[in-house]
Amino acid sequence: MTFKDLIKNIICIKKEDGHIVIKIIGIKIAFCNPLINRLEDVCCIPDLERLRKNKTRFPHPIGITINKGAVIGKNCTIYQNVTIGAGKNHKETPIIGDNVIIFANAVIIGKITIGDNAIIGAGSVVLNNVEANTVVAGNPAKLIK
Repeated sequence: MTFKDLIKNIICIKKEDGHIVIKIIGIKIAFCNPLINRLEDVCCIPDLERLRKNKTRFPHPIGITINKGAVIGKNCTIYQNVTIGAGKNHKETPIIGDNVIIFANAVIIGKITIGDNAIIGAGSVVLNNVEANTVVAGNPAKLIK
């Protein structure tokens, strides 16, 4: 047995089931790497498969909550800690168009429509419809561009 083989038997580092696993003298220690977490573990997103088919991107996938009734178009980008939720009666949910970018910590609630190619600024609270091809930001969100 070579020295290199001996070291491999003593210390081994590999990726296993979405975790980084270090094996030292037969003892396994698993670490959760934020870059390889499963989205389901860090977000509350029903129907995730449909969003993936629609090519929804989650660049920083943590703390995202999407109501099960919300409609999200194709090619959208949703950053961390975004909430897309229902209105007062819990049945009135947002409709988000195609190619929409929703930056971190934004809240979109109620029976509203976000038009195609809209941009929602970070930390915005959106309570009213947003027209296509516009930028809104603030609390409450207002037209920026």
